[in-house]
Amino acid sequence: GIHYTMGGVLFNTRAEALARSGAVIPALYAAGEVTGGVHGANRLGGNSTSETVTFGRIAGRGAASFAKKKA
Repeated sequence: GIHYTMGGVLFNTRAEALARSGAVIPALYAAGEVTGGVHGANRLGGNSTSETVTFGRIAGRGAASFAKKKA
């Protein structure tokens, strides 16, 4: 069965999701397995945990900042 996604979302260093044109998609952030480029072309066991923690934290901060600006 399939249990891992090797990337899929284009994003910047602030975990903001990007359109194909490279423009930021407002209020959409990337975290977890969709950020897969960290480990290259091969899955290494346990990487999804570090992707979730690292980009989850970055995305969470970005989302909180975005929400504060909209409040």
